[in-house]
Amino acid sequence: MFWVQQTQQLLLKLIQIIVLSSCSSVLFAQQFDQSYLTWKAQQQSHDQRLNASASANHYLGKPSLASAQTSSQNSTSKNAGQKVNINKASVLELQQLHGIGEKKAQAIVEYRNQNGQFKNMNDLLNIKGIGPKFIEKNRSNLSL
Repeated sequence: MFWVQQTQQLLLKLIQIIVLSSCSSVLFAQQFDQSYLTWKAQQQSHDQRLNASASANHYLGKPSLASAQTSSQNSTSKNAGQKVNINKASVLELQQLHGIGEKKAQAIVEYRNQNGQFKNMNDLLNIKGIGPKFIEKNRSNLSL
């Protein structure tokens, strides 16, 4: 009898453990699902905001000139149809040119500060990373 009672008690405890663990798994799964749905809603909201503010000429890697203009006289933009004056343009303005990122734009400004103004477009060839193809692609957008 003693062994039968102990076996029954062990079986009851085992059943309780199984029931509790399955309940906790269900609760965890529900919490996970709710977290995922919350995250998904936030992502969709963020995507809608990006789509609403994106334009046909939107590039994620290029900064907007509208927020970075320091002087309305010197500010130029490829989108506005104006040429970029390589002797006056800021780093942000130079980044609007095809093939120019932050580092190359900074190199152009540093070269200009060390060597004076550019005399002609081919002076850009003296800057590491800028070659004849860059000048040809951007010739219509460059000015001295």
